[in-house]
Amino acid sequence: MNRAAGLKKEKIFADFEKLSKERKKEVADFIAYLKTKEELEATKEIITDKDFLKSIMMGDEDFRSGKFKKWSEVRINV
Repeated sequence: MNRAAGLKKEKIFADFEKLSKERKKEVADFIAYLKTKEELEATKEIITDKDFLKSIMMGDEDFRSGKFKKWSEVRINV
């Protein structure tokens, strides 16, 4: 990520525009792969944290049993 942070977006997009249609598709496919990989890593991190997973499950149970507030009620105090 550090290496990518050093690259300028404008250069990346300019270089992308110079690619053939086939290469652009490969880039798009690779970006989709990286996005999915990052999402899976985040999910894995969450489900391996026992306390965090427990709190999510408790929140889900609260929601199912009707123990929640509507956003319109909460928004007033925010």
